[in-house]
Amino acid sequence: MTGFSGLILFNMEQRHAERDPIVDFGEFVKREQTASAETRSKDWIKERDDFLAYLSELYAQIRSFLDEYVRSGGIKIDCRDFPLNEENIGSYTAPQMIIRIGGKEITLTPAGTLLIGAKGRVDIAGPAGRSRLVLVDRDASGPAIKVTVRRGQAEAPAANALPRNIKWSWKIATSPPGIQYIELTKEEFSRMLLEVVNG
Repeated sequence: MTGFSGLILFNMEQRHAERDPIVDFGEFVKREQTASAETRSKDWIKERDDFLAYLSELYAQIRSFLDEYVRSGGIKIDCRDFPLNEENIGSYTAPQMIIRIGGKEITLTPAGTLLIGAKGRVDIAGPAGRSRLVLVDRDASGPAIKVTVRRGQAEAPAANALPRNIKWSWKIATSPPGIQYIELTKEEFSRMLLEVVNG
C-alpha cells in the first residue's frame, strides 16, 4: 500500500479501534430522532410567511429610499415572482425586485430563510458587482461563530439557545473574509447600488 491509501486505511483502522460501532449507531439513531421531533414541531409555514413579510418590509424601505428618483422617472422598479425551494418549507415564490437606472439593471433576489447565521438573505447583482442584504439581529455587527471541541466520548455541552425576542433587521453584509454588517440607511444603500453598477 502506498502513501495516501495507506493513510486512509490507517485512519479507518484507528477509528474502528477507538469506537464501538453499535454504541455509535445507537447515538446516531437517538440524535436523528431528536432532530426529527424538533423539525416536526416547528411551524414551517410561519417561517416562510415571516420571511415574506420581512422581505415585503425591505422592499417598501428600498422604494422609500428611491422614491424621489422613481417619481422623476430616473429609476424604474418592478417585481416578479422568483421560485424558492427550501428544506422542510418546500416550494414557494418570493418577489424578486428589479431596479432599472437608465440602461443598467440591478436585481435583488431572495435566497431564502433557512440559512446559517441569518433569518434571511437577498442577493444583489448589478453589471459591475454583487452584494448581499442579510436579516440578522439588529444588535449584530457581524457573524457570530462558536466552535465546540469534544474529546473522546464526552457529552457535548448544550448549545446556547438564541434569545426568544430577537429584533430582526436587514443589513448590508460586506464581502468575506472579514464580514461586517452595515446598517441599511438611504446613504449606505445608495453607496451599495453605485458599487454594483459602476464597480
